[in-house]
Formats: sequence, C-alpha cells, structure tokens
Amino acid sequence: MKLIKLGILIFSVFLISSCDEFPDHDAFIEIINNSNEDIVWIQLSNVTVNDTLTLTESLPWSNINEKIIPSGTEIKHDFIASNVQKRLSTGWFVYYLFSYDSLMTIPWERIRDEHIVLKQVYFETWEDMEACDFTITYP
Repeated sequence: MKLIKLGILIFSVFLISSCDEFPDHDAFIEIINNSNEDIVWIQLSNVTVNDTLTLTESLPWSNINEKIIPSGTEIKHDFIASNVQKRLSTGWFVYYLFSYDSLMTIPWERIRDEHIVLKQVYFETWEDMEACDFTITYP
C-alpha cells in the first residue's frame, strides 16, 4: 500500500512539473466599446510591421459576427500568459478595431490599403500589456 501511495505521489509530482505554467488570470485582453457604434476586432501575433498591410488580402473573418463588440459592451479575449510571452518574443501583438458598418459597406482591399481603422493597439512586450492593465478601450 505504501508503495502504491509513493508511486502516485511520484507520478503526480512528475505530471505537475511537466506543465509549462498555469494560466494567469491577468492573461485576458479586455476590449471595451464605449462608442455608439458596433465595432469588430482582429488580433495578429508575430507581426513585425505595425501597419494594416500585414493584414490578409481578403476579409479575415469567416464569420464576422463572432468578432462584433456591440456599442456600450465589453468582451474578454482569453490568452494563457505563457503563450503570449512566447509570441511576444518573436514580434508584436496587434489589435485592430474596425467599424462594423464600414466592413459591411467598404471593400476589404480598400480598408486594408487605405488603413481605414478605428483604433490600432500594439504590444511589443509583456510590460506593454501590463501597463494598459490588459484593457483596450474604444474610443
């Protein structure tokens, strides 16, 4: 019996030590929409150029309605801290906020090429994210 308990203890210690990190509760990006219009967000990682030209050639959403933040609301976009820190080591984390109405009426190529963006927030380091308290507010 003692041998079984010892085996379970050793296995548990091995299992716990093999985990990279436990999720950090501060590893949420909160996007708050204080405007009178619906906005849509996109996040890119490993970006080294802070420009809309890093966006895809075609509209990047298969279902745009999943990315809408209605006026006067907020969302929490979940990330595990260790993943974000690894991504930041190879480039920036960029959030783009767009007007939902603009996305529905203006061709994506024009939005991309003419930089028709409501707000652009980029994080170069983990400290940048901490400095804004993991919150992006529009406007």
